[in-house]
Formats: sequence, C-alpha cells, structure tokens
Amino acid sequence: LGALNIGSRPAKRKSNAGVTALRAIPWIFAWTQSRFHLPVWLGIAEGFQRVKEQGKLETLREMYRTWPFFRVTMDLIEMVLAKADPTVARLYEKELVEDQYHAFGEQLRNALRSTIDIVLEVTEHPDLLTSQTTNGGQGSINTLKDKLAMRSIYLTPLNIIQVENLKRLRDIEEGKVDTKGYVPVMPWAKQMLSLHVSKDYYHAAVSDTLIITMKGIAAGMQNTG
Repeated sequence: LGALNIGSRPAKRKSNAGVTALRAIPWIFAWTQSRFHLPVWLGIAEGFQRVKEQGKLETLREMYRTWPFFRVTMDLIEMVLAKADPTVARLYEKELVEDQYHAFGEQLRNALRSTIDIVLEVTEHPDLLTSQTTNGGQGSINTLKDKLAMRSIYLTPLNIIQVENLKRLRDIEEGKVDTKGYVPVMPWAKQMLSLHVSKDYYHAAVSDTLIITMKGIAAGMQNTG
C-alpha cells in the first residue's frame, strides 16, 4: 500500500511498524482489495441479533421504512455486502495465510453470511440490492446489482493475479527466489523496470504488477477506503 502514490499522508503512522500502525483509510482499503470488507460489517449481526432477541425486530423494520438516516445507512451497508465475495476472500486465506488461522477465517466468513441474513431480515428485501417494490425490484438499485455482477467478471482475475504476485513478493523478501536471472526481453520494459528503486528487474516487475492490480480492483469496486 505504501508504494501507491495516493493519499495525503503515509499509509502507516510509523514507517518501521507493523500492520497495527496502519491508518484507517489504508486498513479499509486493504480489506476492500480482498473483497471481504470486514471493517464495514463486523459486529452488525451481533447487534441486530440482540435487538431481535429482545423482540424489537419490527422496530428496526419501522426505522428502516421511516427514518431517512437509518435507511441510508442500511442501504450503504447492503451495497458493500453485495460487493463482498467470500470465495475470493477464501483464496487470499488459502494462499497467503498460515494454516493455523484458516478456522478463524471460516468463522469470519460465516459471520459475513449471518450479517447478510440479518440485514435482509431488517430491510425485508428478498436479496441484496433487490428491494420489495411494485415493479419487482427494477430500477436504479437493480441496475447497480447488474453492474456489480458484470464488474466481478473482470475483478476476479485481478484478485487471482494479485494473490500470485503477493506470494512472489514474499518469496523475494524472504530470499527464496533468485531474481538476478530475470531480464526483460522488450527494450521498453527493461527501461521502465530499471527505474524501480530495487534496481532488480524481477522485483520491479512483481511490484509494478501488484500496484496495477490494486488500482484495477479499487476502480472496479469503487470503494477504496
């Protein structure tokens, strides 16, 4: 994230610190890249479930129907949930996360499904971004749903490329791969990659590919943090 020339401040509060030093915007940006959006929905299911157990589900539904602020908030949450893809998130976990944390990842994906269920229960929508209207849910919301489905066709290959290059970058940083033997065939590529701070063609190619996937996914998701 720090390699992206965006934002008015560094991604981390301390340059030599770990993930706990990430600022709020890059933290959310990172979860958006993996299509999981964890900071947006985590805790919603537990909160709404508690209200439901208190017999106040109809109160939440009335709030959604009559309170503009609550309705807009719920619609934004529903929109982000529609952009989430647990299958893509599972790919990141499988390829990049230690096995000991996979069970926790499954718990989080189950929490995502529970959140979707309770949100639909409150909004009384049959599906995400499909409202109960007299025209069968057709209109601007349904158009957004169609757009998201179309974008996903192009986003998922970018996610796959990103995962692969994240693995390669880790191998480079851990000294598991000999990068000195890689030389670009095309002169223009050699010239461009020689500008990289590492002065290593292979490292430069992997880093630039990662940055391209980050920009592409951000553009497709239209939520960057």
